[in-house]
Amino acid sequence: MFYAGYYAEAAPFVQQLRDGGVEIPFVSADGTNDPQFVSQAGGSSEGAILSCPCGPAPDEFAATYEETNGQAPGVYSVEGYDLATIMLSGIASGVTDRAAMIDYVANYSGEGLARTYEWDDTGELSAALIWIYEVQ
Repeated sequence: MFYAGYYAEAAPFVQQLRDGGVEIPFVSADGTNDPQFVSQAGGSSEGAILSCPCGPAPDEFAATYEETNGQAPGVYSVEGYDLATIMLSGIASGVTDRAAMIDYVANYSGEGLARTYEWDDTGELSAALIWIYEVQ
């Protein structure tokens, strides 16, 4: 079963499936890939397969993030950090307006914590990475 939605609805849904004896694989995407899904669904979430273009936080980043913010990194924290860093590097290089920033990002190529960032001529990442997580 593929569920295309968010964790708040996915949690009771997977509980109802399991309570009803439905034991087929439960698969969902980044809207369900949140610690609240597991908290709310409890044991019914076990074995769920969740995909996301968001990678796991590197250990050092996660420790610093938690120390600074008082909580673990969220689903897109690493990518958010990378994208902010790219934009700040544009500003540091002299970018001063929106058009120049769009041009800077469109022509950017470099490594972040999560992945290599480079965009194609349609504005999409040149290499799409999808991580697959299994709830255990």
